[in-house]
Amino acid sequence: MDREERATSVGSRISTRLLASCVSIALALVLAAPALLGAQQPRSADSRPFKAEELEQIVAPVVQYPDPLLAQIFMASTYPLDVIQAARFAKANPSLKGDALNEELKKRTWDESVKALVGFPEVLAMMDGQLEWMQKLGDAFRAQPSEAMDAIRRLRAKAQQSPQSYWYYCPSARAYYPTAPTCPEDWVKVPPRAQ
Repeated sequence: MDREERATSVGSRISTRLLASCVSIALALVLAAPALLGAQQPRSADSRPFKAEELEQIVAPVVQYPDPLLAQIFMASTYPLDVIQAARFAKANPSLKGDALNEELKKRTWDESVKALVGFPEVLAMMDGQLEWMQKLGDAFRAQPSEAMDAIRRLRAKAQQSPQSYWYYCPSARAYYPTAPTCPEDWVKVPPRAQ
């Protein structure tokens, strides 16, 4: 065999090996693709919308807050990672107030709505402690903002219609029902406050 024939033979063996390797990799990717695609599916725009009753359940924990704070909560719920970080920051720095807090917040890249909630650590703690609920709140606000606000209005109207209605407060959890689903001691009946 002369030099030219050997070079052709070696080149053909290399290209055969390369082709076999490429086919193996392509086959592995095709077989793994369905598992990779189904790993985490966020709620998409074509997902079924929340029903009115579902929206009422989702917004119920925040219905008692005034509208300006409610707007910040809705917007912040679309930034769950920022909320988690802000809740940890607020818990680690409870003594930061005023200008010192504002200077520290300027260093953060969080959304402005999340920064606004740092002044309400109990709200951040609630959102951080119920991540699935916060995700649903954000989804509802993004996909159905007017329906979410309608649910708020309906719940507020129900609270004002019934003179017998009360909010139930759990002193040890420092939260209202349904934010605190259970209470180790007796619930405290609190008349709903007008908004």
